[in-house]
Amino acid sequence: MAAGTLPLADAPALWPFARRTRLVRLGLGLAVLGLFAAAVYSAFHLHTRATSYFAQGGRGILVIDLSASVDPRANQRLRTLMRTLANSDQRLGLVAFEEQTYELLPPGTRGDEIRPMLRFFGTESPSARKETPWSVSFLGGTNIGPALRLAREIAERNGAGSVLLVSDLQDSTSDLPLLADEIGQYRTEGLRLRALPMFPPPESLALFTSLAGKDSIVDSRVLRENAAVAQRQSVVAAFPGWAFLLAAGLLVALALNEYVGRRLEWSPS
Repeated sequence: MAAGTLPLADAPALWPFARRTRLVRLGLGLAVLGLFAAAVYSAFHLHTRATSYFAQGGRGILVIDLSASVDPRANQRLRTLMRTLANSDQRLGLVAFEEQTYELLPPGTRGDEIRPMLRFFGTESPSARKETPWSVSFLGGTNIGPALRLAREIAERNGAGSVLLVSDLQDSTSDLPLLADEIGQYRTEGLRLRALPMFPPPESLALFTSLAGKDSIVDSRVLRENAAVAQRQSVVAAFPGWAFLLAAGLLVALALNEYVGRRLEWSPS
């Protein structure tokens, strides 16, 4: 007989209860392990993104209008956008356009790589605009259609999920058929298109909205919110409801396991 034990004449009568307790503890242990695994899986599959400009899952294409028609006041707004993307260090590609379209950065480039471009954007008045690498090269009209087409082709090759157009939306008349066709292609292929207007004329904004839909327009409030988020944290996401519930369930299961599996205490009669 082991030291510290008490002999019981009716010990065999307690075996069914011991077996039941063992099964309950085993079930609770399996439940704890299952909840823990589910909580870890949920935590690793949270739908987070660096900003709300691009679709969940990350990499997007930024398409910037560098034409002379863009209101100089837009420089500050564009600087805020690019600083937000640089601070969040989100993976992205960069396309610039006016009459011609150029791929400046391939998809997957770290957002921090666009930080050197910030010095070309500020609060300049129309008479005090800085000379930039593109101020001499881009002297023609504005063709949005080819820029969206190039961005779509890049996204198809590299698996990017969304495109953000930053423009005053003043498209040349000859380009409108291609613009409408490209927006239709985006819908067909399920590629998310959003536009951040840079002080566009009302008629240009109305035309683009009629083609792409109201949901495609990013207002200045979203720009401010993303800028504030990028200063505080690296990603934005909805409240992780499932992860919270699983973690709460795990704590409850642990508490039940401790309660059910506690040692039997004898009280003096």
